[in-house]
Amino acid sequence: MDFLSQIKSTITENTIANLTTFLGEETSAVNSGFSLCANTFIAGLLKYAQSEIELKNLIKVLNDGGHTGDILNNFEGFTDDFEKTQLLVTIGSNISNHFLGNKGPLLIDKIAGISDVRKTSANSLLSLSAPIVLGYIGKLIKDENFDISGLRNYFKAINDNVINALPPAINNVFQFKKITYQPTSPSVGEKHLNNLNVNAKKTNWGLIIPWVILAMAGLSVLYYAKFGNNSDKPNSILTPFHKDSTAEVLRPEDFIPDPIAKQTYQKNIVPLPETSELKKDENDTFPAIIPESKKQTEVLNSEKTKQQKIKLNISKEEVALSEKSTKSSFQQKSNTQKNLNQNITPEGWDTFSLYVFKNNSAEIIHNSPVNSLISQLKNSSKTIKISPLITGNRTLSGDRAYALREMLIENGIPEYQIKISPSLTGSNTNGIVFKIQN
Repeated sequence: MDFLSQIKSTITENTIANLTTFLGEETSAVNSGFSLCANTFIAGLLKYAQSEIELKNLIKVLNDGGHTGDILNNFEGFTDDFEKTQLLVTIGSNISNHFLGNKGPLLIDKIAGISDVRKTSANSLLSLSAPIVLGYIGKLIKDENFDISGLRNYFKAINDNVINALPPAINNVFQFKKITYQPTSPSVGEKHLNNLNVNAKKTNWGLIIPWVILAMAGLSVLYYAKFGNNSDKPNSILTPFHKDSTAEVLRPEDFIPDPIAKQTYQKNIVPLPETSELKKDENDTFPAIIPESKKQTEVLNSEKTKQQKIKLNISKEEVALSEKSTKSSFQQKSNTQKNLNQNITPEGWDTFSLYVFKNNSAEIIHNSPVNSLISQLKNSSKTIKISPLITGNRTLSGDRAYALREMLIENGIPEYQIKISPSLTGSNTNGIVFKIQN
């Protein structure tokens, strides 16, 4: 049985049902989401514990945190109580942040997309899977009496199955490569097989050399038969080569083709314009080039000045058009922002007077307005409706509505008192409105 199957065997149907109620999601989505989160977290441990230092740190966390596997025996009881479940989410979130680091938010996004749950639910499931996985590993170390070497070998055994079970989107976040370990010494059979392979690769020169000599002898006979007997040919007198001591030393120009070689070989000669006159100044070593007339120079300067003026006028027109375009674009953005900043609250609904959420995020950063809602709803029969607004970023507005719902639940407001209504027409800085009813 692989690691993921062993973890899932400790999760009962009642546990999944309790988590479904806690998160407000579909049962199938919670079931698949929890399995994916457990596999993602153990993959994060494999990525983390690749050296002896990290393995020691992991064992220290297991011992200091009391992860001996007791939670596996009563996980269903934990999830049956809202406050205990929320406490376990908080503990698991700290564990997840420690081992997954800055990969956590990206992994939560991927898990939410794959399992079809909200990001807040994916975060809770990943946090819940952390103490479950550590509890299982802690129990294994206790039962098997594992030391660092034993834990390393166990991780090596489950490595391939864990990585292969990851969806490509999760695997890309970890950028997994195979974990390498020190190779073990080969067995006697392997040594014998290696020796056979080495001997097979050795070249038997004792058999090859005689054939090479025989081939060379045959080629020599053929060559002599064809070219060796040339003494009867009248024109086959070999003319000895004698070095002529009086021969001239070759120069680079001797290698120039004949038509060019007949010309005078000169270097670095630049022809002067035919319309130019040369005048040598008394103090100058080289002649200076004087224009044919002063009039020609003035004409050239005049034309150059005209071209510069034309270019300057064109540049001014381009700058004016650019400034006009920029001003128009800025005005459009200002009008758009002005429309978004207007508070258009639907009739009968309320809105927060402060900016509650982080910019471009569903994270709540100002709790005081939310605490006011909690004080009105807690220990009462009142209900609250939360509705996202369709003006602006509709997706972000929807996420903020569910984020407010999750915070109310986390602070003890029962789920039956909270309802997410369809989107309404309107706009404000928070993107949502609410209505409290008796």
